[in-house]
Amino acid sequence: MRCSILLLLALCCGAVPARPAAADEFANGVVDYREGNHAAARTRFEALAARGDARAQFALGLLFENGEGVAQDLPVAAAWYRRSAEQGYAKAQYNLGMMHLQGSGVTRDEAAARKWFERAAAQGNPDAVARLLKFAEDGDVAAQYEIAVMYLNGGAVTRDARTAARWMQRAAARGHLDAMFAMGWLTETGKGTERSYAAAANWYQPAAQQGHVKATYNLARLVHLGQGQPPDAARAEQLYEQAAAAGYVPAQLSLALLFDLGEHRPRDPVRALGWYKTAAANGSAEAQLNLGYLFANGDGVQADPLEAYARTYAAQRLGHPLATENLRLIGAKLGEPEIARARELGDTYVNRARALPGVVVASNLR
Repeated sequence: MRCSILLLLALCCGAVPARPAAADEFANGVVDYREGNHAAARTRFEALAARGDARAQFALGLLFENGEGVAQDLPVAAAWYRRSAEQGYAKAQYNLGMMHLQGSGVTRDEAAARKWFERAAAQGNPDAVARLLKFAEDGDVAAQYEIAVMYLNGGAVTRDARTAARWMQRAAARGHLDAMFAMGWLTETGKGTERSYAAAANWYQPAAQQGHVKATYNLARLVHLGQGQPPDAARAEQLYEQAAAAGYVPAQLSLALLFDLGEHRPRDPVRALGWYKTAAANGSAEAQLNLGYLFANGDGVQADPLEAYARTYAAQRLGHPLATENLRLIGAKLGEPEIARARELGDTYVNRARALPGVVVASNLR
């Protein structure tokens, strides 16, 4: 069943006991419809739809689908639903999904139907949630993953980590890359399932082998820390480098820290400097702060108080809590003109990083 004109009335207008003010053309169109004057309703909706009103575009889709006030025309109905759906109108997204599912007015296309159901479900449309669940129950791997994410985040459905983990595992077992990564994270954190570092690594490993950047990074962490397996510094470094080369900022920072701190190896401040610069260019406040320290102390690079101030100022602008005190200490060695130049340089670092396209950043699923 598609979202109907009656649902449109109930959700948008309530009882509408009397004709609204003339300025509210959509509500007047609804009144016209309820009074059986479908042609007048169509005229009002068309004027609004031409100005981009998603509700009116959806209403026109209903009129053309049902043949009310106009000859029934399913392709035209689908076109109006699409215009509304592309603006994010959930009821139009659901109806367009149904048309794709049934091949009504459009080519039958289950993948397109699922896409529109996913978008509507993300906004809490209960009919779309039900349809997406049916896809998942019938074995659609992408739908299984989407349902798992919905139960993990809540909103469209009641948050339920155990149900999320069950759906996620079904999708992961079928080779869904993001689901494999998510199962690693759920298992690592014990969210909705028994906590096990070894099992988490077993989920991350195949995803990492297929190029999943976040899975590669998380596997590197477990190998580095010896969680669920013996620690292996060389393998951890290799995995970090894979994720860092793919643009994953936490991996770039982790590599810089490995070389800076000299864990399981001699310190290498020159290589640390290189990875800090890469992470800083991608917007890392921590990397900017540590660059400021290296430049201030001449560690792996020639001492440069102005550059140290610029990097630390960039870290402050990016919100690092330690930057303000470090700025005070570095600034004590600089005059006002130098500080002004350093601030300009720091602004340049921040603005370049924020404009950089294609950078992979951290997410809630670590």
